[in-house]
Amino acid sequence: MDRPLALYRRYLWESKNISWIYTPDVDKLLASRQQYNETFQIADQELSQIQRQELQDLMIGATLASESQVERDMWGWTVRIPLKPWGLFCGVEPEGMVCTRFLHLPPAASEDPVGSFAIQRVTADAPVRQTSLIPRDTSARYLVEQYFDESEQLPARIAIVNNEALMALSMPDAEWSIVDNLKESDLLALFHELLKETDPVFQPSASTASEKLRQQFAAVRGSVGTLQGDLKIMHEAVYYYGCRCDETNIRQMLDNLPEAQRTALWGDLPALEIECPRCGRKHTIRRSTT
Repeated sequence: MDRPLALYRRYLWESKNISWIYTPDVDKLLASRQQYNETFQIADQELSQIQRQELQDLMIGATLASESQVERDMWGWTVRIPLKPWGLFCGVEPEGMVCTRFLHLPPAASEDPVGSFAIQRVTADAPVRQTSLIPRDTSARYLVEQYFDESEQLPARIAIVNNEALMALSMPDAEWSIVDNLKESDLLALFHELLKETDPVFQPSASTASEKLRQQFAAVRGSVGTLQGDLKIMHEAVYYYGCRCDETNIRQMLDNLPEAQRTALWGDLPALEIECPRCGRKHTIRRSTT
C-alpha cells in the first residue's frame, strides 16, 4: 500500500539540554488512518468533534513520545478519561506503525471523577514495563506530559497547532524554565526560531508569535543569535497508520484460548468473524479441518 508517511525528527538543544520532537506532517498521519480504514472497509466510528479530537490528540502525543526514545519500543496506551463515558486506545510499533480505537463505555462512566490510564512498553529481550496512572486532566492532550513527569521523572510539554506537533522533553540538568510556562503557540514559535538556521528542510514560515518571541529574547538575553546554531539533529523516522493484525495472529489468539472457551466460541459455525480490538479491522477465520 502506497501510504502517506509523516516525517518526525528528534533534536537536541545542546546549550539548554532540552530534547525536541517535531513533525510538520500531522495531516499525513491522519490521512494514513483514513486510507487504512478505506482499504480494509473499516466503518468510521460515529464520534462527536470532541471525541474525534481526543483520539487524534492521543495518537499524535503517543507518536511524539515514541520518537523521544533512543530505544524503539512497542507502546500501548489505554485511557479512560475522567467524567467522560469513553475510553481510548493507541498502539505504536517500533517501526513507526500506529493504530487507535475509540471505546464507548456505559453512561455511568461519566460520573467517575477518577478515570485511569495505563502505558505498556515492550522492548526486545526485556521485561514488559507497565505503568498505571490516574489522569490529572479530563483531556487526553496532556496525558503524555503526565506520563513523563510522573513515570520518567522528566517534565515534558506538547504543542499541537494546525498541522504541526511538537514535544519538548527535559534532559538531566536542563534549563527547563525557558519553556515551562510558554503557551503552546509560543513554545512552537521558540522552536521555529531555533530551527530557522539549523534545518532548512523543516524551515517553517515566519509568524507574528515568532517575531514577538524574538524581541522578548533580545530584551532579556541580548543577541537572539544565541538561539540559533544550537540545535542538533539526533534522529528521524516516519510514522503511519496501520496494525499488525492478520489471519495468522488472529487464529493464533483463538488457538491459545482454553479448550472449553474455544469450543463454545466455535459451536457449529464453519467460520468466525473476529474484529481486531486495536484497529477495528474484521477478519473471517474458517474452522480448521485438521
